[in-house]
Amino acid sequence: MNILVVARHPGGGIRTYFRYVYGEKVMSDVSITFLTPKTDSMESIYQGLGNVAKVCRSKNTLFSLFKGLLRLLLQRPDLVHSHGFTAAIITSIPAVLLRVPHVATTHDVFLPDQFKGMKGRVKRWLIGTLLKTCTVINPVGRDAMLNMKETYPRLGEGNRIAEIRNGIDSSFFMTDQVRDLRAESSIPDSALLAGFFGRFMAQKGFGLLVEAVERMKDSQLPIYVACFGWGGFIREEQAALEARGLTEYFHFFPATDEMPAALRGVDIVVMPSRWEACPLLPMEAMVAGTPVLGSDCIGLKEVIEDTPSLMFPQGSVDDLIAQLKYFKEHQPAIKEECVAFRPEAADRFDVGHTAKSLHAIYSRMTQ
Repeated sequence: MNILVVARHPGGGIRTYFRYVYGEKVMSDVSITFLTPKTDSMESIYQGLGNVAKVCRSKNTLFSLFKGLLRLLLQRPDLVHSHGFTAAIITSIPAVLLRVPHVATTHDVFLPDQFKGMKGRVKRWLIGTLLKTCTVINPVGRDAMLNMKETYPRLGEGNRIAEIRNGIDSSFFMTDQVRDLRAESSIPDSALLAGFFGRFMAQKGFGLLVEAVERMKDSQLPIYVACFGWGGFIREEQAALEARGLTEYFHFFPATDEMPAALRGVDIVVMPSRWEACPLLPMEAMVAGTPVLGSDCIGLKEVIEDTPSLMFPQGSVDDLIAQLKYFKEHQPAIKEECVAFRPEAADRFDVGHTAKSLHAIYSRMTQ
């Protein structure tokens, strides 16, 4: 099967999807042509996959991407697979005109206040109209699917929407290596060490964690945070921490390829997100055996419910603090439960399930 894969914004989640899903053995009979803007971060993805037939690097403009898309669609691939809403919209009309089947994987969700006012209503109508041209719309999780159907009820007609939950390379996170982050940062053994592994943007709720740390710093349970996040407003966040006198409680580490060891180096992974589509981080932490404390926001709740993970109402710093205190009081028992859950988490979240389901869609559409 000759598949054209298109992405306008191949960020962390989409890059990881490419590496995990297209690297699975079931995808060995798929020949992929990638069309993405030229970025250094994508080069290692291309090189790490054995089924890449061609890589086309566009300039970082919509026009350049669209021009490259037209040229490649005229070469008649068996189907085109777009990733992200922007790529889906760009691909929709030319795919219909050239009669190339189109799978659109959506890696985000629609927010309640996204389509306010007349301009918002027009934008909503336009997006819905273009998405309706897709052969298959593939949200990356149950919550994302429900969000799609609630936003655009008519898109659910005719089995156009096919949910396939995100997955991870479980075997990579089943190791027992531990990074001694306490020693690296001189954090007291008695203190609670939380891990923040998200981007520094409003969506990830870093500010809520900062507020919790500030309120707990003078208590009998101060919280220290190991930050492995990146991008967004990291410099602004660091400056704000210094202004609030919280620098000693937040330790920033460079990006690492040894994520399992880093995850196992913290007591608990904290995800105070405001919304998610279907996040990989809690899956990775649970397979590594590290407890997770996450908000009950869309996307995240789906992953951590029915697991040993802890949950708190999205946006509530009081409940976040209460759950941190509860974890500290019951840490040995919760940790034991999380370690026992590792095999089940490894099976539940393994990317093999994702790849097989996607391959089945490919096969059905190219017969």
